[in-house]
Amino acid sequence: MEVKYCLVCQEKLIGRSDKKFCGSQCRTTHHNAHRPLHEQTMRQINSDLRHNRSLMAQFCPGGKTTVEKSILMKLGYKFELFTHVFPFSKGTYFFCYDYGFLPIVEKGIEKMLIVKKQSYMNKLHFHPWDIEIIKNKK
Repeated sequence: MEVKYCLVCQEKLIGRSDKKFCGSQCRTTHHNAHRPLHEQTMRQINSDLRHNRSLMAQFCPGGKTTVEKSILMKLGYKFELFTHVFPFSKGTYFFCYDYGFLPIVEKGIEKMLIVKKQSYMNKLHFHPWDIEIIKNKK
């Protein structure tokens, strides 16, 4: 009988004759590594978005708070990634799912005003072309 080894960790396989992996972790690792590049990119972006959301939720248990930008930068927040935007009179909020931030500067320090999405925000709709139409009319 031929001895087979896991395709990922090279551990000796025990069990079925057609087995390729020692367990679900190695099977997942193998399949993730062999995904098309665009799927790997999407997976990484989604992971980063979830990380951004998690950080905002951690700092904002009460629904609204202000945090220095530098603190979130040190924790790996990626400011270029967000799921949607809401322009308000005081600026544009950048959301990661149900948490968003408004970039502000207080006494020369860059900060983030973090908010949890409220029900009234569901009624607000942002259409990028509307802004261009308004700009062209002026």
